[in-house]
Amino acid sequence: MSVAALVGPALTALGVAGALVAFRQERPWAYGAAKGVASVGFLATALASGAGGEGWTRWALAALVLSAAGDVALAVRSRRGFLGGLALFLVAHATFAVAFAVRGVATLPLVAAGVGVSLALALGWRAWRARLPEAMRAPVAAYAVVLGTMVALALATGAAQRAPVLVLGALLVAGSDLAVARERFATKGFVNKVVGLPTYYLGQTLVALALVGP
Repeated sequence: MSVAALVGPALTALGVAGALVAFRQERPWAYGAAKGVASVGFLATALASGAGGEGWTRWALAALVLSAAGDVALAVRSRRGFLGGLALFLVAHATFAVAFAVRGVATLPLVAAGVGVSLALALGWRAWRARLPEAMRAPVAAYAVVLGTMVALALATGAAQRAPVLVLGALLVAGSDLAVARERFATKGFVNKVVGLPTYYLGQTLVALALVGP
């Protein structure tokens, strides 16, 4: 791996470390700035991997840019910031889903993944619905459906294209949302950031590293 290819992951790692320190010290502006650095890192990784060229990588790069914007929005500790981040990530996940579909999926894995993801969403909704304020139930439900669609397509694409790094990245990004939900709707605490931030940024970095090929 070239020195240039290491810059993105290094920026992301530094940004995540800085965000954790800033959150712990209750410095919201520094927290947002550090998240921005981490997001610039995975965008740099994507560009170094060839994103933005022909085919599916254009969609994937657009999804990463939307995710970076969502990162900044979620750093704002307000309902407006949360809803803005939710909307941006909803569009980002929908764009990822398009990217994976354009790259190519396998039908049987897509059906199997769809069934499995639907079951997971149903169980998750049953567990979390009562914790959600009534006004947030529809937005969260819409987000969960789009997220689940993205995961199912990632699994099907991984099966068709033999892309395990892409699949792992997508799963980590999706899994990190549990920490966000726990922070917002259940138990607030530093542990949510310790688990959620590294998981999320590692996932996006893996997706960015997978953006090679037509």
